[in-house]
Amino acid sequence: MTTNAVLDAIARERARLDDAIGSLGTKAATVKVTPEGWTAKDVLGHMIHWAGQIAGGLGAKIEPPPYAVTVTGRPSQDEWNARAVAHWRDIPFDTVKAEFDRVVDALVEQVRKRNNDQMNATDQIPWAGARPLWQQIASETYAHWPEHADDIERAARGVA
Repeated sequence: MTTNAVLDAIARERARLDDAIGSLGTKAATVKVTPEGWTAKDVLGHMIHWAGQIAGGLGAKIEPPPYAVTVTGRPSQDEWNARAVAHWRDIPFDTVKAEFDRVVDALVEQVRKRNNDQMNATDQIPWAGARPLWQQIASETYAHWPEHADDIERAARGVA
């Protein structure tokens, strides 16, 4: 996978998310869009966490959120999701959306610094294991975001 292909995929899926969230208008913070009962704002909080992990792992200057600093042990993905969603729940939608944009911008900046060989290497993030960098990025962004865009688009059709 090339760096440009990763950047294009992030941009494409980010635009789709923006359109989906925009279609909910002011209801993005109140209408349940997922089977778990998350709103679009909750989904953004969830995505901030995971995109932030990748961005930070690549060297972006992102401070860990308060709910992550105090963690001991190794929470499961579900526990991380619950913590992220709870953290952002009482914060205004516009602030959450701005943070999502800031984190994704930081991730994109780090991706742009990588060449094609680095994008296919398995040693770019300390916890990446045997997966190449592009797969790590994909799993937390452009390969994962469509699921949430689908949920948000479905909810928007229901409230239209």
